[in-house]
Amino acid sequence: MLGRRDSWSSTAVYGLAHLGKSLFWYSSEILFAYFLTELAGLPATQMGIVLAVGFLVSAGVDLAIGLGLRGRLTTPRTAGRMQFVGAVLCSATLAMVFFGAALPFEHRFVFSIAAGVLFRLAFAVYDVPQNVLMALATSDPTGRLRVASTRIWFSGAATLIVAGTVGPMLSAQQDGRGMVFLIGLVGVFAIIGVTTAGLLARVLEKPITPRASEVPVGPAASDGSPTRWCEDFWLLVGAMLVTSAFTPVFAKLEPYFAAYILRSSLWGGVVITLMAVGVFVGQPLWLALCRRVARERVMLGAALLQTVALWAFWVSAGSTVIASVTAAFVFGLGVGGVGMAQWAAFSDVVARQAPARAGPSYGVFAASAKIGLAASGVLLSMVLDATSYRNAHSAVLVLAMTATPALGAVLLALISIRLRMHEDAQPG
Repeated sequence: MLGRRDSWSSTAVYGLAHLGKSLFWYSSEILFAYFLTELAGLPATQMGIVLAVGFLVSAGVDLAIGLGLRGRLTTPRTAGRMQFVGAVLCSATLAMVFFGAALPFEHRFVFSIAAGVLFRLAFAVYDVPQNVLMALATSDPTGRLRVASTRIWFSGAATLIVAGTVGPMLSAQQDGRGMVFLIGLVGVFAIIGVTTAGLLARVLEKPITPRASEVPVGPAASDGSPTRWCEDFWLLVGAMLVTSAFTPVFAKLEPYFAAYILRSSLWGGVVITLMAVGVFVGQPLWLALCRRVARERVMLGAALLQTVALWAFWVSAGSTVIASVTAAFVFGLGVGGVGMAQWAAFSDVVARQAPARAGPSYGVFAASAKIGLAASGVLLSMVLDATSYRNAHSAVLVLAMTATPALGAVLLALISIRLRMHEDAQPG
């Protein structure tokens, strides 16, 4: 059983497995776009197509896994086994993506699409079962809150690790070793991901309690649990769509910001690393707040914090590095708060449904993220294609890096207010 006070070791193993998965995720989030345009040499438009196709295919796979395996993704044991298989597949396909830079230029675009799709397919097998455990392997809202906080804490650690590779990647690129560096990085991440996924699968095989190992934790289908997704479900799906479409633009453009505006691999690495530190160190604060304040209010506060930080980054970018670093840290704090509140609230909604609906619910949730990321990839390619982003005085790059996630934060704030209104309208 995850999230219990007397089973922190099991929750920690889940967090480590999420760390392994997040290393793959943030490698694609932070490094893919820069790799495709600057190392593989693809035009920005083709980069956008590669990202969008991969994410759209992945969204379909998320739905297929959630709906097609609803009869299997009903116990922690089966979910644990599946996420281990996904970890192995992800390791192979991510290395394949980065190998594309070694091919003749005329083959790189088609190869990047194919390898990107394979990676997204593998990640779906890794991702959906691990997400389902938040509902299937927990028993109460407090436990799910602990698991959500653990997820975001280890996710922040993964962001920190990947962010720490930006500076070395830029240096390796200057020496002509960019692709070799990235493939070596995949090897390290593969060891971490497969090992931690295997540990989690092993923990879930043990009969900790009858409910945790064999009997679905959620309510039985005949106990009056909801048979249709409620308004809260769709509002949180919308929040995930918004988060995925707008928030990642900051991190995706940061390597370009480091290379062409700061022109410093050191300070560029510091900016994105401090953003990751904000996600990481803010979790005790957000966990304490979520224990005292409704999830939607925490999400509202975190979204507003993002907008303040992004405004400060826009004002200081390219002129005052210390201010930019500080603003990036505060932005990371807000990102971590939104993520924790969002996942905890969604898991509470799913846990009120029958166990067979957990897979489809998380499939829809994950698919909404991939659709948002596909839109984000297209938007990113349009910005890069329409601007001289390699110009050190390109104000459009900084504007896109800040205004896009700020728009997302405003939309998240509105969704949070609607969630609060809906909660207040409920009887009792």
